[in-house]
Amino acid sequence: MPVPTRYVHVGFPKAASSSLQNFYFAVHPECYHLGLGFQSRGNRYVNEEIEILSEVDLRLKKHFLWDGARGRARIEAAAAAAEEGGYRAVGLSNEFLSFGLGNEVDTADKANRLHEVFGPGTKAVIVVREQFGFLRSLYLEMLKGGYGGSFRNFLEYTLLYQVRSWATDICYDNMWRHYSRVFGDGNVCMVAFEQLKEDTPGFLGQIAGALGISDSVTELKAVNTQREELNWYEQLRRYNERFPHEFGARFYETFNMNRMRAYFHSELKLAVPHDRLADDMLRIPFSQAANAVVEISKVRDINLEVPEALGDELRRMFAPSNRRLMDATGLPLDRYGYVLD
Repeated sequence: MPVPTRYVHVGFPKAASSSLQNFYFAVHPECYHLGLGFQSRGNRYVNEEIEILSEVDLRLKKHFLWDGARGRARIEAAAAAAEEGGYRAVGLSNEFLSFGLGNEVDTADKANRLHEVFGPGTKAVIVVREQFGFLRSLYLEMLKGGYGGSFRNFLEYTLLYQVRSWATDICYDNMWRHYSRVFGDGNVCMVAFEQLKEDTPGFLGQIAGALGISDSVTELKAVNTQREELNWYEQLRRYNERFPHEFGARFYETFNMNRMRAYFHSELKLAVPHDRLADDMLRIPFSQAANAVVEISKVRDINLEVPEALGDELRRMFAPSNRRLMDATGLPLDRYGYVLD
């Protein structure tokens, strides 16, 4: 019986990550997918041990708390189950592993930890997206999570605080170079999100080829798509500005603490902190309220224009990175509208 290939799909967010989790890895008959998207069940994992590893240990734990041996044991147990079940691949997916958000572990350290627990020969899958499209989509997603700033504020943070923001993570040649060094040449599968709409079977076929599984899955269901009503996002932004929560919370608080439920319950033996759980639940009534208000009191569409000066500075950052990535990988970024000069 062949040993299953191990894989990690690290994102990027807003690059079909939820679709891949729930309707590719989770449904492929040759994959023992540990989560996210275990059995196509959204933000779920095969068990709480893997959930804590992915959502807490890899993303958040400081060096003094990191326990690579424990993580390896959990992956070895999962790999043994995959081998016993006759699967050809076993792995997990978490888009938060591809970029830095708030006070998380550095992106490069996440990659190092991933390789430490999964071991040599693991395949890393990274889906990139044209940077300005990525930033617009990420901004709108963060509004749904409580961010209350304007798109200009968001871009200013991206550029001015690049020492901690996701700016250098979406200089994708950095990701290619680091993952190739850590996981080894030939073990990194980087594909462009834009190919998904152009050639879905080809997009999925590249991932299948990297993992050594069949290309039997040729379609991908779209989930977590952007709403057409841009005025809804503006109304939501105004709520977030008035009632700060989650991504609008104080800087020292961890975001998405609802995704730490298993850690609180099983490791710390505590209840999920009430205010942080309430923060997550506020997304529902705020979304419903925005729906109701835009029906009776029209607001302007949210402004997604890139200010010229900010755009020039960001292009000066992204263009040389994209050229280096094209040279290194052969990805046709010019065909997909990535800035190159």
